[in-house]
Amino acid sequence: MPLVQSTQNAFQLVDRNNELLLLPQTWTILNDMGIFSEEYLSTPTVTFEERKGTLSLIKDQVRGSKPQTRTNDVRKLHSYSTTYHPIEDAIYPRDIAGVTRPGALNQEVDTEAAAVVRKLQAIEKSYSVTLNYARFKTLSTGQVWAPNGTTVIADFYSDFGLTKKTVDFVLSTATTDIIDKCNEVVASFQASATEGQVINRVIGFASPGFMAKLLAHPKVTNAWNYQQLGQYNIVQDRAGGMGLYRKLSFGGVDFIEVTQSLNGDAFVPAGDCIFVALDDSQSFVTYYSPSERFGYVNTIAEKMYAWTYKSERQTEITIEAEMNMLNVLRKPNFVARGFSSN
Repeated sequence: MPLVQSTQNAFQLVDRNNELLLLPQTWTILNDMGIFSEEYLSTPTVTFEERKGTLSLIKDQVRGSKPQTRTNDVRKLHSYSTTYHPIEDAIYPRDIAGVTRPGALNQEVDTEAAAVVRKLQAIEKSYSVTLNYARFKTLSTGQVWAPNGTTVIADFYSDFGLTKKTVDFVLSTATTDIIDKCNEVVASFQASATEGQVINRVIGFASPGFMAKLLAHPKVTNAWNYQQLGQYNIVQDRAGGMGLYRKLSFGGVDFIEVTQSLNGDAFVPAGDCIFVALDDSQSFVTYYSPSERFGYVNTIAEKMYAWTYKSERQTEITIEAEMNMLNVLRKPNFVARGFSSN
């Protein structure tokens, strides 16, 4: 290890050991699992047509009578604006003047380029966490996530004329048939797959309270213990490649415990479980729109934008970034809510 001047005795040299780096965990399970597909727009407006077809039984008739008629498809146009998420940061000469580079083992001073990279990496992670949080909020509420009210709050269930499926699991009652409750969720998804979708998997994003009651239920405990003891060690398994999550496969549903929160607001509402049906179509989509700057107007959007500007007086470097996005439930009834009333 390199020797550096002691902070306790100016005439003493001590070893400089490797740094202890404490970073906030970047919880991005929804981003990593790919549940939301992504599309890149050239305008800040998402517009798509909903066409509701009809099928009917064609009964037999007496020959020569007037044939039966059928109704036309119902068409509706949906339009939503993307939300605008800008952020700004800055670096000043005093931030790096006489300051060692973070992580350096010797007296290596920090540099302008390294400081800019650290700022950009932090911004990128913040956007990733924001996107993950916004997706959870859209799944749980069925609405566009815009907490500051900068855009019209759209409710996808109201817009599509649907009612969200809700199932009471009654987890504190020992005789509750949990498999039957899971089947009710799965059956509602299958009944909603009216365009030929193939449901490949049903995931239940469970809050800690819901997961604790589920695992403690007498009809679930044996399955939980079996999955822990088998080769498929559920406690050590990773969901989506980020962080450790408790998981349980039961009743045709893959339950995943989501304990994370952002600024005290839980990703999954307390006591709830968000059920999501994964199919072979784009049922959940995140749309990105271009930057609000000349040079980017009418161009294909990028996921996020970032720029650095050094002042003419050489007194600061400004970092500006933005993300313009919208999470849309194109099949709102592929999401259901589970809870326990006791």
